[in-house]
Amino acid sequence: MGIQKHSGWMVEWTAYLHTAIGLILFWKPVSDIAAAGVWNAVGRDIDRSNAIWFLFFGVLLWNIARMLRWLTTRQSIPIPRFVGWQILIFSIIGAICMPVSGFWLVIPQAIYMLKR
Repeated sequence: MGIQKHSGWMVEWTAYLHTAIGLILFWKPVSDIAAAGVWNAVGRDIDRSNAIWFLFFGVLLWNIARMLRWLTTRQSIPIPRFVGWQILIFSIIGAICMPVSGFWLVIPQAIYMLKR
């Protein structure tokens, strides 16, 4: 499990980067949501919807990272191989669907999780 102890931190920094980029790219839609009072402020607006999904994925990624850190550092349990495989497959499919994206950054992290 020694090599896996860094996986949680790598995913966590990816989540921070993802969220920061989301705030930069979607500043206008996010500020429009805030200006509209947040409640039901997305509607069918595609830019606002993309902003919410982008930022929420960053938070989800952060939660996964915290769980990985808890698992490896507090519980001394290795990351299950299926987690690494699922993240790898998800990232490869994402990179194929969106070649200009951050999915490429997660592929080596998933491979790192699979190492023992």
